[in-house]
Amino acid sequence: MLVELNDRFSSKTLSLMKSIFTVYPNSTNFLNIDAIDEFCFHIGGDSSALKNEFLVIKSMLQSKKINYVIELYSELISMSDAFPQTLKNDNQCHITMPISQVTCERSFSKMKIIKNYLRNSMANERLSDLTVMAIERDFEINYERV
Repeated sequence: MLVELNDRFSSKTLSLMKSIFTVYPNSTNFLNIDAIDEFCFHIGGDSSALKNEFLVIKSMLQSKKINYVIELYSELISMSDAFPQTLKNDNQCHITMPISQVTCERSFSKMKIIKNYLRNSMANERLSDLTVMAIERDFEINYERV
């Protein structure tokens, strides 16, 4: 289980999560220009255009109290022509993140089923192999190739 946690929360994953916090209003990195390069590196966006849009958005939102991401989107969606990079990149990122989170949750719940109190003496390699088999059970296994 520790191996799986280390794989899922590597330094690359953590840097991606930190860069995503640029669009969360309660974050210390909210609309932080310095974090945009890391964000664009992960999602493949245009960092200079995104920086320019963030500067305009930041000055525009100074007088408004934004607490949630949905409030930020409701402010920006009416001006979607003015902020195409921000809306495209943020939506792309926020739509795919929950799906990858569900995949993690599914694999951990399968691991709980596999590793019960009777199988606690199981080696990590065998546990990992059984977990992959349980998660990917929908795929047909070609026993001739194995």
